[in-house]
Amino acid sequence: MTLTFALLAGLVGTSAAAAVNLTSLGLDPELLRRDPVPNKLPQCATYADLKWQPGLDFDRDSCYNTPAIGANGFLNPGMGCGKSPQGGCRDEIDLNNNNVYSRSRCNNGWCAHIYAYYFEKDFPNVCTAAIGHRHDWEHVVVWTKNDKAIYVATSAHGEYYPRKASDVAWDGTHPKIVYHLEGQGTHAMRFASKSEKPENHKKTWFRGTLVSYYGFPSVDLRNKMMRADWGKASIDLRDSRIEGALNKNKLWIGNDVKAFQSGKDAPDGHNSPGRINGCGVSN
Repeated sequence: MTLTFALLAGLVGTSAAAAVNLTSLGLDPELLRRDPVPNKLPQCATYADLKWQPGLDFDRDSCYNTPAIGANGFLNPGMGCGKSPQGGCRDEIDLNNNNVYSRSRCNNGWCAHIYAYYFEKDFPNVCTAAIGHRHDWEHVVVWTKNDKAIYVATSAHGEYYPRKASDVAWDGTHPKIVYHLEGQGTHAMRFASKSEKPENHKKTWFRGTLVSYYGFPSVDLRNKMMRADWGKASIDLRDSRIEGALNKNKLWIGNDVKAFQSGKDAPDGHNSPGRINGCGVSN
């Protein structure tokens, strides 16, 4: 169990008393409704995936991303709506128990580094199953050429919206991205403004513990996460989705990335998905 549930196990008395105790600790009382969350996987990522990993912030009406799967194969059960879009899923302990997943595809001089973020729920301010849903996956793609960022794309409601790297705010080599609630709709990724300050508990452009495609403890574990039923949400790192996701990027970017083949890795297999020394798997 994560720190969240070790903490809750120590609370005694009525639910009301437990809620008061949580509030006094600066935690959301809705944590009492939360199912167990997997412990994060250890970091195991390529140099390139780490270099371009986005720095994330989360608007105050949004959850923090959490691990989708633990080393024991336990899948995150997700959350129902609760009392607010961020209820029970936005505490600093979630930033301490955090995974981000990545996969790179390189060919013809271009690399597309895709970062996937799992969220336990995605509901609007007014809870309705007609709009919101348990589980959410969002993505960011950093397009590089000759080890230089050229474009960055964010996901929103199944589509991708790219910008030139020169029009993006950066924290070193990490594009600044915000997970936010869009009006009366559901959540999506957006680009941070260049003057924007992070609102998360750590007050930083946050980078979670990164696991590259070959960085999982086993192929079986990776396959279990990729093939799981996430309801209305989908992982674009999957073999069956990555080509389509990158083609959506290309559609908006245009002729500049025409030579890039969305369904093809580099011939030597070295750069895409990217081999890792000292951890992970070989295929």
